Amino acid sequence: MKRLILILILVPGVLAAACTGVAVKRLGPLQTVHTELTKKFGDQVHVNVNESGGTLVLSVSFINSALNDKPPDERFRRATEAAKLVKATYTGINNVSAIWIGFLRQRTRMLVFHYSEGLSYFSFDKNAEPLETPDTFTPEPALETTATYHQLRNQSDVFAYGIQLEGQPGRDGVTLVPNFKTTGDVNAKKGPLPKTVQFDFASYSSTPRFQQTAPITFIANDTTVLQTEGTFFGDDPQFCYLPVPYTAFRKLLAAKQLTIKLGDKTYRLTPRQFATLQELTKYVTG
Repeated sequence: MKRLILILILVPGVLAAACTGVAVKRLGPLQTVHTELTKKFGDQVHVNVNESGGTLVLSVSFINSALNDKPPDERFRRATEAAKLVKATYTGINNVSAIWIGFLRQRTRMLVFHYSEGLSYFSFDKNAEPLETPDTFTPEPALETTATYHQLRNQSDVFAYGIQLEGQPGRDGVTLVPNFKTTGDVNAKKGPLPKTVQFDFASYSSTPRFQQTAPITFIANDTTVLQTEGTFFGDDPQFCYLPVPYTAFRKLLAAKQLTIKLGDKTYRLTPRQFATLQELTKYVTG
């Protein structure tokens, strides 16, 4: 049944879009950044940091901004202004490895189903200099995080969809679907931390892309955070369900870049894909 569900969610047209956005911490330096961004731009803003081993990434998301309906270059100009303001107002800027500025549209369906539609995401260094320019952006598959509550089990299933490592969804390519379970309805209140985050890999190819048992390595920046083995089931498609300890998952999120090696293939996540991973943390405490 789980394999059938995974096949269904990976076919083209099923995925909706998302970017990161985690509720702002209302204390200390982040509160100052939030206040100044709100004062200057007037939009609803979420501010978040992920930190591990001295590496810190600060992300800002503009929610339902009027710029959502404007051309991408206007959002890039706003993102540049916002990054400069972050540099000027965040007291810990010297410890920041990257500043991410995103624009997203949040909606609620049937009163309890929340999701975010990502429009643009721009990355800057701690000096507010772009790490990439608009003309280098390439289209990406739709991205989405969702949380489904099961009342009988008092449990929420949290998924991130649309992380396409190679090729096209459901066709010749490799798709990643991170997910975890936690207690309670996380659409109403954040749940406790899970012990693991499961990375579901799906490979579509006329011939098997991976050996049945393949080494899998997660590299945050240039540091190996987790090195293990995964088992791939089937021929076309191939599936691998890999549990990643939540402590290791948090270390991955604190990086500037994330690379995943599957067998002899290397995949570096784009900023938007990495931002989607980060958004999973908004459903849990800590």
